[in-house]
Amino acid sequence: MLAIARHINYLIIGQGLAGSALAWELVQRGNSVLVLDKPGNTRASSVAAGLFNPITGKFMTKAWKADVVFPVLEKFYSDAEKILNKNFLHLLPIYRPSISDEERLQWKIRSESEEMSKFLLAFYDEPTFDQVNDPFGGIDIAHSGYVNVGIWLESVRNYFFKNDLIAEEHFSEEELVIEEKGVRYKSITADKIIFAGGLSDMQSRWFNWLPFKPLKGETLEVSLDDPAPRMFNRGAYLVPTERDNIYNAGATYQHPPFIESPSQAARQELQLKLETLLAVPFKIIHQDWGIRPTTPDRRPFMGFHLKEKNVIIFNGLGTKGVSLAPYLAQHLADWLEGKIELSKEVNIFRFKALYSG
Repeated sequence: MLAIARHINYLIIGQGLAGSALAWELVQRGNSVLVLDKPGNTRASSVAAGLFNPITGKFMTKAWKADVVFPVLEKFYSDAEKILNKNFLHLLPIYRPSISDEERLQWKIRSESEEMSKFLLAFYDEPTFDQVNDPFGGIDIAHSGYVNVGIWLESVRNYFFKNDLIAEEHFSEEELVIEEKGVRYKSITADKIIFAGGLSDMQSRWFNWLPFKPLKGETLEVSLDDPAPRMFNRGAYLVPTERDNIYNAGATYQHPPFIESPSQAARQELQLKLETLLAVPFKIIHQDWGIRPTTPDRRPFMGFHLKEKNVIIFNGLGTKGVSLAPYLAQHLADWLEGKIELSKEVNIFRFKALYSG
């Protein structure tokens, strides 16, 4: 494909969750785009369970920008489903068991607050679901669910192929030439290049100064005898798949050093967490792993290179890529179109003290 000369608005490197969402958003706005992606380069995205949850963490707080992120998420994937004629967005409550009388009381109070009420679907003060250990009841979380990441990425990739918007090849940074009014890569000229290549961006001469924090996550595929009426999440999550009574369970979080393969320690950790969460037997079918780029402050890397205004990064979405990608893709697109200033929370200028180039 790259043998044919052409000019485009944006050359995007990588078709993981970030690159797919951004390319899709830019195309829907009428921009010309070309995505470069080598199959197998998006391992972290391809093994993601796709869970999205507006109430997260040990202390059950609202996720960052939840009030805007989750409405955007639902509309983004729903609109994409209609265009692609595929089903990958699944809105489904998450049931989180309470672990004590004290926590149950706290959630009863919080469920009545204006701040949290929109994200809490129901409060239960007694055991409710036979499949989980919930002696103190629990809560149903609203605006939650999962995206079948495999179907989403495959569907958008096929769309890109059909419309000549993607090339399956390794990106060679040595062949990138920065010009006065844009960039040139082989036969392609573009107004801007956007790096959305996940871990590979750590090696880029443009962005290797950023404080990437690789994080390995491992998951299990498990089977239950009967279907679960909810997604369950307490210590570990249980997320449906396209197959009856088969679920993704996870996840572990490990910083370097780590081995790039499934580990027995992670399997045992997840098995113990599932035994604590579930009141029914389960069978482990498969174990998988992936490594995703995270950041020190849990905010993505976005914006242009400190010296090259046409070299941009969109990376570091971490463990919440499914939920953050649509909102951040729209934010970045608005910035590229000159409609807004890039948020200081995500702008890589916050790390400019680390740059010595």
